[in-house]
Amino acid sequence: MSKSSTLILLGIITILTPLSGFPGALRSFVTLVTGALVLWIGLSMRSRVVLHAPVGVPVATTTEDEPTQDSPPTKKRTASPSEMSAI
Repeated sequence: MSKSSTLILLGIITILTPLSGFPGALRSFVTLVTGALVLWIGLSMRSRVVLHAPVGVPVATTTEDEPTQDSPPTKKRTASPSEMSAI
């Protein structure tokens, strides 16, 4: 099971726990365990993104003009004189 599928399943369990009819202590325990697992998987996924990022490139920002390994470089589009408007 992938991490994202596990997160979805844990989210469903977390939502259904209060409606389960189990005693309060068991509901608290299930909620605590699912919350800890969600936290652990989320931090694991975040650390994987940070660890595999190229050196010197911010993790969250990329520009469309810079080529990536999956896409060829694109030309910058310049406006033609007919597209420019005078203010």
